[in-house]
Amino acid sequence: MHANATRGNAHRNGLTRRSFLTGAALAGAGVAAGMAGCSPSKPQTDSASNATAPSSAHDGAMTADSYFGTWSFETPDEPITDIAETIEAEVVVVGAGTGGLTVANSIAEEGANVVLISASSKPISRGGSNHATYSKTMEALGIPRNSAEWYEKELQANGARVDTRKWYQYYNHSEEVMNWLIDIMEERGYTTGIENFVPTINNESGSIYYVPGAHGWYNDENPGMGFNQPLVVNELAARFEELSGTSIHYHTKACQLVRGDTPNGTSGRVNAVIAEKEDGTYVQYVGSKAVVLATGDFSTNRDMMAKYAPQAMEYITESFFDEEPNYDKELVYGGLFPGDGQKMGLWIGAAWQKAWPACPNGGGVKAGPMNGVLPFTGFTVNREGKRFCNEYGMLGTLPFTIQMGCPGGVSYALWDVNYAEQYPLEWIDGSKPYGIAEPLSADDVIASWEKSVESGLYFKADTLDELVSQMGLPESTLDNIERYNADCESGEDSLFHKHPGFMIPLSKGPFYGEVSDTSFFLTILGGLRTDENMRVCDKDDNPIEGLYNVGSMIGDMFYAQYTYMVPGFTYGSNLTLSYLAGKFIVENE
Repeated sequence: MHANATRGNAHRNGLTRRSFLTGAALAGAGVAAGMAGCSPSKPQTDSASNATAPSSAHDGAMTADSYFGTWSFETPDEPITDIAETIEAEVVVVGAGTGGLTVANSIAEEGANVVLISASSKPISRGGSNHATYSKTMEALGIPRNSAEWYEKELQANGARVDTRKWYQYYNHSEEVMNWLIDIMEERGYTTGIENFVPTINNESGSIYYVPGAHGWYNDENPGMGFNQPLVVNELAARFEELSGTSIHYHTKACQLVRGDTPNGTSGRVNAVIAEKEDGTYVQYVGSKAVVLATGDFSTNRDMMAKYAPQAMEYITESFFDEEPNYDKELVYGGLFPGDGQKMGLWIGAAWQKAWPACPNGGGVKAGPMNGVLPFTGFTVNREGKRFCNEYGMLGTLPFTIQMGCPGGVSYALWDVNYAEQYPLEWIDGSKPYGIAEPLSADDVIASWEKSVESGLYFKADTLDELVSQMGLPESTLDNIERYNADCESGEDSLFHKHPGFMIPLSKGPFYGEVSDTSFFLTILGGLRTDENMRVCDKDDNPIEGLYNVGSMIGDMFYAQYTYMVPGFTYGSNLTLSYLAGKFIVENE
């Protein structure tokens, strides 16, 4: 992640992940259920969230029996039998995102016959941070290999409710896979960079650690770091077509899996997927070795979110639940895809992941200028003018911190020029790769704040009284600032015990502020139960023959809340596990 873009309230559409998330060392420094199915219809339920009628004894109220009954998305569509064409291959991959393209390349390299279909019109990506524990680029820059201890901390942050086999597949093989991708991108004219990161104070991290190793690619036409994943997927798509000698089948939406030679069958081997073409006809894609699902998340399926990720529903743009799916969505906040692959898997007997609820990537963002991946660490209050957290806290947990401590979900950041001058770490321009960007001076940082004042993002005042009034905070905020300043003087945070290095007083004008009532949601992580080789499993944890899935839909990779403390972990693990799955399929199917 980097820090060169601004944040504001127009967060739902049109902003990039980085422009919302990191707003800067510089600009702060620097689908209703069933809607997304193919044409054959299935019986509709009376309930918007549940196919089992609630008990009349409870006057229509939800009960345990109704909640745990059959949900509408679990009821299969009518089997599709009107097949206009059959295409045969050894492996069929469904989805042209990072995971689908990686597994398809990995398989095609081995000379296997693989066909790739996608509901989108092009390769799809978001962001651009691809983490690896080590690589030839990190070695050249003198960045040490990641310690396994960092990942153990992340396992703890995930409540140990993840499949550690997958995590250590990633840890043990990400260097190999990243070097593979580096070679591909550099052979095609791109430069590899590592995103800038902000170290902790004298390694006294407390709960904070940001693990270096987020790789990205750039060239003269596409400078910067953290948002160039389209370069990756476009090159992987072109390379796949070169290796396979076939074109990717775009505008082709997978609808049903064929198991035991039966659409939506529940026993035997998965050996095909039925897809709908743009003209409404159906094609059966036979995969004699495997079918690999890489269809993305389920965030715009209202019922799936209600059952599997209710804690994140408030972050979804309501209209996205009812709109026709847009499979070309990239950096769009508020909801992405309708869970096509997850539904198809459930229909043929796949089990859901064990971790509940599913993990959201995104949530609320605290106000104030950021530096690299480190959030604002100054003085933050809620609408009552009271501090509510240790501001030197985990970026990924902030949504829940704000939810719990900020009435109305609104946070307020206040700071002064001391924050630029006394800040204990170097200010950086996170849009520049590690080792290239020059540190920013305090004057540079303050100048960036002035631009945000001009744009209306920040408030500015000569006195704290005036600033508090402008921001709509109560006068009692001034008393809380006085207490905070006293704590800064003593070097001890009497309320939340923040690291003393970040105890910077608000005493030297001009004074600045920002109000944040924004939230963002990128994706929901998780889905079908998946073993360490990306085989989809049934309720008894037995792999379903011939069926794999990769990318954001694999089960039990993340839990609770994505923390961002290993920037690029989603794409990094996606790349590694997808690449390894391709090799496993060729060797074992």
